[in-house]
Amino acid sequence: MGRSKVIFIAQNQPLDNDIHLQQRMAGTLERAKRQSHRFKDLDLSAMQAQVHENTRASLLFMEGRYMDLPDLMNYVNAGCRHVKITPENVNRHYSLANTVTLNGIYMYQYLTANGFDPVIIQNYATGDLDGLLRESPLAVCISSNFILMNDIREMAVRIKKSAPDVAVIAGGMLVKKAMHAGERLTKGTLDFLSTFNGKVDAFVVEAKGEQSLVKLLGALENGKDLSHVPNLAYFDEQGRVTFTPRREEEIHMDQTAIDWAGIPKKYLRHTLPVNSSRGCYYRCRFCTYHWLFPQVHYRSLDVLREELKAINELGFVRHVRFTDDNFTARNDRIKAVLEMMIQDEFSFRWSSFARASALTPELVKLMKQSGCEFLDLGLESGSQKILDNMDKRLSSKQSFEAVRMLNDHGIISRGSFIIGYPGETRDTFFETIDFINESGLPYYQPYLFYYTANTLVHQEREERKLSGLGLAWAHETMDSVEASGLLKQMIELIPESFTDGQSYVEEIYKMLRGEGYDGKDIRRLFRLKRQLQLSLRKHPDAGPSAAETAPILDSIKGLLI
Repeated sequence: MGRSKVIFIAQNQPLDNDIHLQQRMAGTLERAKRQSHRFKDLDLSAMQAQVHENTRASLLFMEGRYMDLPDLMNYVNAGCRHVKITPENVNRHYSLANTVTLNGIYMYQYLTANGFDPVIIQNYATGDLDGLLRESPLAVCISSNFILMNDIREMAVRIKKSAPDVAVIAGGMLVKKAMHAGERLTKGTLDFLSTFNGKVDAFVVEAKGEQSLVKLLGALENGKDLSHVPNLAYFDEQGRVTFTPRREEEIHMDQTAIDWAGIPKKYLRHTLPVNSSRGCYYRCRFCTYHWLFPQVHYRSLDVLREELKAINELGFVRHVRFTDDNFTARNDRIKAVLEMMIQDEFSFRWSSFARASALTPELVKLMKQSGCEFLDLGLESGSQKILDNMDKRLSSKQSFEAVRMLNDHGIISRGSFIIGYPGETRDTFFETIDFINESGLPYYQPYLFYYTANTLVHQEREERKLSGLGLAWAHETMDSVEASGLLKQMIELIPESFTDGQSYVEEIYKMLRGEGYDGKDIRRLFRLKRQLQLSLRKHPDAGPSAAETAPILDSIKGLLI
């Protein structure tokens, strides 16, 4: 008997960012309308609509279409015409749809080892799903790590329309967050989940979940009852959501190491992801990670060395992205990892998440020697008051010094900042602006505070007068409309640090490094995009040939490879 074919959809990076933005905003507005009855003192729908308007005002639109930096580069490359990116031509253009994520690579290896024949769709927008469905797979598995719930439902509708007998399974981080409460889910959430009935056959409600998935696939393969498979949610004959007993899966990090030589080359890129640890010691009050992974688990140094050697021996990898939640969590371990990388003289450069308070002159020197070129820092605020509210266990002085050390060693950094956290005022917001401007931080990523009951700050909701959900909320000092209005001002207020709005700077950076751009030219591209955006704010009807925009677009063209 042949091995059962299983399709795994890893992410959903859009080909058309403008359409994706519209769809995402429509989804959040739909949620606000669906949940509005719970908040009598807030007009949730109106607030969400205004947040969307402020968000649009913070982004670059050319001729009515939203564009991130790769879109802008494609636009210029095509003679200042919008480019329609398709699955057939995506590899000839700059697009985050070309990137790979570790979940797809890992599941290829894990499912293969457990007797299945996996096919990975690294990106839903570019994969040949219809063609694969004609091969009668056992199931299509959809990861919610990088895919929203509404998108999962739409994918499931498409799958069932084409192949009604193929099982659709959804799992991953977002499914865990959305369904963790099990039998205690609110009526509104249960009503929302009912829209998946007849579309998704089962959800895997576990943060790791691969062991439960294999048991589920085995039950489907053999026509067995799903009730004996742990960590599931599925619909009974009456259409009600049924949950099976929970059983937390153990993490053995060494067993998750990737045998890169055994991964088909079609799944590989010039930039590859590596995970050497999972979990975070800290309990920041805005973060949901504390309960998803309450302990930190590490890959052994010997196993990590062999994985990095395997990547190096591929011969074409230019950049490795460590996906650890906090690569610098333990000083003794990170020093050992860096010393190993220096000793082995790997040819690739690397980037990772890091904690500002963990950085020391000795550590930063080792990072530079080992090939580090980019670090993501969760700085969150330039205001000590807000950092303390967040229980960030970080001082703004430590953040400032970390940026200075990285700049001195030629390591590029990006700081993430949450705008509107409870306690935020205009004064604390401008402390963040001052921090970015005075520290010399090369890149920043602003986030509007996102309110969910899975965070520790939810326990302070009465004290903070915090109400609402998602991006439509109010607390004692601010609401999300005011906060999003402040966020849209940041591009004007910050002249020498750069962002790309809805797209992650680090994802664009590592993609362009993989395409052969150096760090200085990437920074020039971000600078020019900001100049163009500010020019269009002053002259919104200016076209590509206008006196205000043409020189900027010509400068971008001169940098393109």
